[in-house]
This record gives sequence, C-alpha cells and structure tokens, in this order.
Amino acid sequence: MTRSRSLGKFPSDPHARERLREAQATEARAVAAVYAAEAGRDKAIARRDEAIAAATAVVDAADADLAAARAALVAVSGVDRAASLLGATRSELRRASAATANGGAAS
Repeated sequence: MTRSRSLGKFPSDPHARERLREAQATEARAVAAVYAAEAGRDKAIARRDEAIAAATAVVDAADADLAAARAALVAVSGVDRAASLLGATRSELRRASAATANGGAAS
C-alpha cells in the first residue's frame, strides 16, 4: 500500500506554528499589495489613454482648421500665390483644398 505525501507538515511546536501563521499572513498581505498595485496601474493607464484620446481630438480639430484656412487662402489667392506666401508646395495646398471640400482634414 502506498501512502500519499502531504503537501506540508504542520509543525508540532507552538512557537513554530505561530511563526508559520505570521509568515503566511505576511505573504497574504504582500500578495494583496501586488494586486492593489496592479489595479492602480490599470487605472493610471486608463486615465492616460483618455487624456491621449482627448488631446488627439484637439489636434485633429486644429488640423481641420489649418486645412480650412489653407483652402480659403487658395480660394482667395490661387494655389501658386498661396504656396509662395506660405512656403508650402502646391501639392500640399491642393490636398488641403481637396480635404476641406470632402469634409476631411489634411495638413
């Protein structure tokens, strides 16, 4: 007959049992601290992602404003004159005009 081995023996000495309980309690607190730190990191990542999304929306709106302003200058002055005034290429200004006409943004 085979005997199964236990996962661990419980110490018979009362002082050793108390040290074991203290070690187990300390370990449980350390594990809980790890999970709490992970939850805090996850919250920080979520806040960062929200901030990035908000900032990206602001930049996208600014890009759309820039494209509209460039397109307006092209409409007033023509593409060659607008390119000369802005130090931009004609193709950049044509893209801005096309994006504005299509409702999108390009810079």
